[in-house]
Amino acid sequence: MADTKKRQLKPIELCPNGHYYDTSATGEICDMCGAKLDPPEDMSDEDIKEFTHVEERDRVCGWLVCIEGPNVGRGYEIRDGKNFVGRASSMHIQILGDKKIEKKNHMVIAYDSKDKKTTILPGESQGMVYWQGKAIFAAQDLAAKNKIEIGDSVFKFIPFCDKDFDWSMLKDK
Repeated sequence: MADTKKRQLKPIELCPNGHYYDTSATGEICDMCGAKLDPPEDMSDEDIKEFTHVEERDRVCGWLVCIEGPNVGRGYEIRDGKNFVGRASSMHIQILGDKKIEKKNHMVIAYDSKDKKTTILPGESQGMVYWQGKAIFAAQDLAAKNKIEIGDSVFKFIPFCDKDFDWSMLKDK
């Protein structure tokens, strides 16, 4: 007779910005935007501003948009610094539904605020990464609408921050 273990469900919460996330991994901080769980209703406006404050690392710098594969139409936010990509909940960019994507570190997408550019690197896993149809084994600078393939999925890169705009240009950082 097969051992029938109950599958443990992850505690999922909704952040103030409308993202669902796993609280067992990040506690009361949304792993999508950095906001904390919904504030109590009796908080002042100043307390709410502090409660939902987005850290500099958590500001969106671009997106990966799935154009082929199990997640067609889904967008994934790229943040300042290194964004590790894989299926595991510990990844900065978690891509579920494509079993050919490695659990951890299939690839890295990095936004460098000093040089104001986004770069793609192969991860530390066995999974291959294709940029513009070619396998990559070293860092490549990304340009708008470049195609990235991992597993059975294809993504387009959509930049937000670049030489024309970066969060550091704002007076109220």
